[in-house]
Amino acid sequence: MRFLAQVIFVVVLPAAAEAQFDYGISAGGMFTELHARPSTDPHVTSTIGYVDHAAFSASAYYRERYSEYVNLGVDLTLVHRSFGGTYANGGLGGGYTRYWHGELDQLYVGLKPEVRLDTKRFAVLRFGVMAGFRVGGHVRGNSSTWSIFGTPGSEPESDFTSLFGGDLRFVFGVGLRFPIGEHWAITLDPEANVAVTSMLKDSGGYRGSDIGLRIGFSRCSQGKSLSRLFKDDRVKRDDIW
Repeated sequence: MRFLAQVIFVVVLPAAAEAQFDYGISAGGMFTELHARPSTDPHVTSTIGYVDHAAFSASAYYRERYSEYVNLGVDLTLVHRSFGGTYANGGLGGGYTRYWHGELDQLYVGLKPEVRLDTKRFAVLRFGVMAGFRVGGHVRGNSSTWSIFGTPGSEPESDFTSLFGGDLRFVFGVGLRFPIGEHWAITLDPEANVAVTSMLKDSGGYRGSDIGLRIGFSRCSQGKSLSRLFKDDRVKRDDIW
């Protein structure tokens, strides 16, 4: 772990004594897809009936700047998802089917290092991971049950929200920065991501992908970056020991 930390500092902090960073907000739209994944359980079947492909997205971000190669980027991104589908689990003796409609708000914590693409530092290549959490919304619908030992049953109003959570996604994008004066800038962030885990907790889950664009407004700070503060603190601790 000590060696890994040293490698990260060598890559992310080759730059100079002036540690600068941007912080800002952005908003835009995403084209979103959602797919039902085959289950390893032969008794389980999940489907996606429809997806609202147009999704709103907003972000607050922190981005370190002026390293010669790679800079640290962190953001919080809120995405609204609307979808409908089914989930069935049944065998020879009986089973159930759930029909639902979801309106979910998911908050993603993103770790997205940025690679400089030009000498003027207007463009970067961005990549990393996003960890999502359900922070609002609901999934509601109805369910039906059947059994060879009795009559079929139904629940016309059911809440399935607790069956859904966040997911983990790989993300890739490009960042464009257009300065306005000395401290301010407009940012354009085309970005794509793909889920590697399911937002549906049960077997036979849902996985999705997004592609879109956010337009933002940022301010440049001359203060010490998080990486610089962490590095200075590490140096102090090493000196003590």
